[in-house]
Amino acid sequence: MAESPKKKRLPRGQGRERILSSAADLFLKNGFEATSPQAIYAASGVGQGSFYHHFSSKGDLANAVLERTVEEKIAELNHITSTISNPKERIEAYLKLPRKGTEGCKFGRFMYETSAQKPELNKPIQGFFDELHHFLRQNFQLAQDQGLISSDFSAEELSFILIEQIQGAYIMSRIYQSDDFQVKSIKRLAKQLGLKLA
Repeated sequence: MAESPKKKRLPRGQGRERILSSAADLFLKNGFEATSPQAIYAASGVGQGSFYHHFSSKGDLANAVLERTVEEKIAELNHITSTISNPKERIEAYLKLPRKGTEGCKFGRFMYETSAQKPELNKPIQGFFDELHHFLRQNFQLAQDQGLISSDFSAEELSFILIEQIQGAYIMSRIYQSDDFQVKSIKRLAKQLGLKLA
């Protein structure tokens, strides 16, 4: 009788990466609560034993996904800062980053479902928005100091207005299942601030 083929072992480190990547996609698409460990096993091709070798629980995995997402988003801001010297153009570059409104904010999906029950997931999310606020406030201030944009509102106020506008547009895009809300919202805000997105 022929022996059943052994399951091929993944190269070291690849199992964790597959789990993280698959979980990030599933959490964004279906939400944290609706994504079962079994769905993550199936999507990643990694078994239960390997899953619990890398992560103690689904909550532990969620925290790792959030930390990875924060790293990626902060890297985008750092890239803009290091490659663009003009503060107004840095803000414009941030607004031009790809966003799909109907998918929702990668952080917002967690906040809607889990922050009250799992406050530890709030820490990396808050850390990102602190970094984003610092990036925007600093560049708005520099742009105002150089006379590139209006000083009708303070740099502090402008940074919060921009963040809140984008986050609100994600909600409207999901409610009406149309990415137009996100696109048009950013264009309206850019016009009001004298920014160019074309």
